[in-house]
Amino acid sequence: MTVTDRANLTRMRTVLFNSGWNMLGRIGPVAVAVLVTPYLVNKLGLSRWGVLTIALSLIGTFGIFDFGLGRALTRAIAEYVAEGRDKESATLTLTGILTLGFFGLIGGLCAAFFVRIWVYNGLKIPAELQQETVVAMWILCATAPLVMMNAAMWGVMSAYQAFRNANLLNIPISVLYYVAPLLILQVWDSLIGVMLMLALCRLAMTIGYSFICIRLMPSLLTARPSFNLLRPLFRIGGWMTISNLMFPVLSYMDRFMIATVLSAATTAYYTTPFDVVARLSMITLAVSSTAYPAMAASWRKDTLTTITLYRNSILTVVCLLFPFCFIGALYSYDILALWVGDNFAQHSTVIMKYLSIGVFFFGIDAVAAGFLDGIGRAEVNAILSIVEALLYAPLLLLFLHWFGVNGAAFVWAGRSIFDSVARITIGIRLYPTLSSVAKHLVPMALTGLGIMILSLPSTQHMTRIVICVIGLVLFYGIIWMQAITPEERTSFFHMLLHLKTIGRKTLSRGRAD
Repeated sequence: MTVTDRANLTRMRTVLFNSGWNMLGRIGPVAVAVLVTPYLVNKLGLSRWGVLTIALSLIGTFGIFDFGLGRALTRAIAEYVAEGRDKESATLTLTGILTLGFFGLIGGLCAAFFVRIWVYNGLKIPAELQQETVVAMWILCATAPLVMMNAAMWGVMSAYQAFRNANLLNIPISVLYYVAPLLILQVWDSLIGVMLMLALCRLAMTIGYSFICIRLMPSLLTARPSFNLLRPLFRIGGWMTISNLMFPVLSYMDRFMIATVLSAATTAYYTTPFDVVARLSMITLAVSSTAYPAMAASWRKDTLTTITLYRNSILTVVCLLFPFCFIGALYSYDILALWVGDNFAQHSTVIMKYLSIGVFFFGIDAVAAGFLDGIGRAEVNAILSIVEALLYAPLLLLFLHWFGVNGAAFVWAGRSIFDSVARITIGIRLYPTLSSVAKHLVPMALTGLGIMILSLPSTQHMTRIVICVIGLVLFYGIIWMQAITPEERTSFFHMLLHLKTIGRKTLSRGRAD
């Protein structure tokens, strides 16, 4: 890889381009899933569909066995590539793939050992489905090494910003995750056949990732593993594991507390709008997962690039999130009433308003958290998550008692704001040059919060239209005046002129034809 190629990996244009590919890679398969799921439910029946959904969710738990090594590997390879240490990066990559594959094998064997006990004594399913479920789960466990190796190879592709190639492979295979089971059910009405199709899809992904990694890193073919290189990664990875374990605790604590303090039925009023606004995290993850390896590659030697990546990544996230969060909060009742009915909307409208505010600040927090991991300070994220859980639990309990389920949504939004402020503040303390970013981010964040607060009261239809128009104009006006530099404004105008010229040429050719 040439010096120019390495420089391109940390360019903001590259990060934005790859963020678009990441969003496409997430949104495309979801659209197919929405269309295919009713047919799958109909063909499998409720019992087997329930088993399948549990099995698919268990795939994510295999990630526990990587001990944070996958994300730490991404960071290390990004640094090695930026420094031109191609041979060492190949050695580290091979070592990481083999190690994570071994961890997946151990994890899969452990899970397979308990499958029969779980199915026969834990799951409440018809007796005639038990043996079929056991075999299907064993097939799932056999894919654990592939899941882990894919995670390692995704780290390599992330370090090289090869998200276009990765998503061109991911999209069709992810679509097959839903289409292939439907096809096999036409000739083999069994959960075993479905699991075999999913296993083949996972194998195809592993083979495809291998070809991409070898193309990016030809020296991988001659590399030899060196397990000593993993020692510093396990230290960082250990802290990342703590963060990974705390994330589901913090994510699901509110649901369990609502069900315990109030009722299980009330939980539905919370989880339904939560699931709606949580879909917006696809935008956040698309940008933050692209910015993370770029910041990890640049932070030591190129301060200006790192600051630009940090600022522009947050700007990109909030510019994309704000209209969805703001309009979602402003028209929460209408959205919920159209989707789940008036009665449900009456109970969940305020909840969706608060959660929309939280999702907006979660986008800022995700980039700030990625920066801390990128500069090798994963312990900060881990410790902050622990402190946050200790504060969040009692506050959640108090607000549930005082304000009911609306109080839980308010505390969740407050937690997102606290997270983003804390991580940005700590990032500035650890990397003082980031302080120059604050003057761009603070007006934007405060304006966004203030405008979304206007969406909280119940208002008439015309009032909401006025608030919507004024809010959008004000927010993007503040970004234009305060968050974007004069050079970026000039570049934006040049881009518009270029697009206008292209449009005129296209129209002229169309008329000529």
